[in-house]
Amino acid sequence: MNVRRISWGLIVLFVGLVLLFSNLGYISFNWFAVFSLWPVLLILLGLSFMLPERSESKYIMVFATVGVLVLFAYQGLKTPTNNGWWGFNFNEKPELNENNQDSDSEISRSNTSFSRELDPSIRYATLNIDGGAIAYRIGKSTDKLFFAKASSNMSNFSLSDKTNGENITLDFKMRDQKNTGLKRKDIHNRAEINLSAVPIWNINLEIGAGKANFDLSDYKIRKLDIDGGVSSIQVKMGMPSENETQIDFDGGLASFELNIPKEAACRIVSESALSSQKFTGFIKQEDGSFVTDNYNSAEKKFAVSIDSGLSSFSVNRY
Repeated sequence: MNVRRISWGLIVLFVGLVLLFSNLGYISFNWFAVFSLWPVLLILLGLSFMLPERSESKYIMVFATVGVLVLFAYQGLKTPTNNGWWGFNFNEKPELNENNQDSDSEISRSNTSFSRELDPSIRYATLNIDGGAIAYRIGKSTDKLFFAKASSNMSNFSLSDKTNGENITLDFKMRDQKNTGLKRKDIHNRAEINLSAVPIWNINLEIGAGKANFDLSDYKIRKLDIDGGVSSIQVKMGMPSENETQIDFDGGLASFELNIPKEAACRIVSESALSSQKFTGFIKQEDGSFVTDNYNSAEKKFAVSIDSGLSSFSVNRY
């Protein structure tokens, strides 16, 4: 048996068991802490290429892989979190000190709000969200075009916009990471966003390692594009406002949960080799895609494209 297949099989088995026990509530595992050890996988891969094609090589690889997984397990379990994969808690209400800043265990956490007023002439809006280790949430609609509250003990945020006729583009980004000396488990970055329900939106999210919870049921969405390297993403959509709403997800080690209305038609195309997939209420087609039973007759549809590595996906109809 190929020694590399043994190693990757054990790694996939390990990730699957951890995800299962985490979802069942038996363990609290901090994937963010484990992510810092990813170079160990390159060392393991290099070892598999160096070993000769002998029977004893597979035993060496098994012991080496088990040792790496024990290290991962120790790192993930010794810094547990009660708030999902990454330790972000949207319900946390930080206390304010005399300078009106959040108090943190080692360094104060700054609070900033951003807003743009709604121009009645704007019909189409594009929101580009870019951040690294952060938790984002989009909630219910507001009378402003854009409103956000951001909190961080590590980074600053910026908001810029550009208008072109009836179109506006908003760029909301993390910037200027501070050299605070904080450990990864001490990082607290979060942003809560509210949008106007008037324009038709294109939303682009690029997140390195973090969490996103988007309730987009109030909004008219033309396209949602998510690039989530190591992340946990939850999205709730309303009915499509145009003939087709495009949802694209591209991730590495990620968890992606999409919720769409039962009345909505949807087609899913998934290109993910080492992934767990759960598409409730969908019918698999000969070309490998998945569709709802009303897909051919509906006028307005979701087109979902998923491209990822070792991830967990679910699409549910509510």
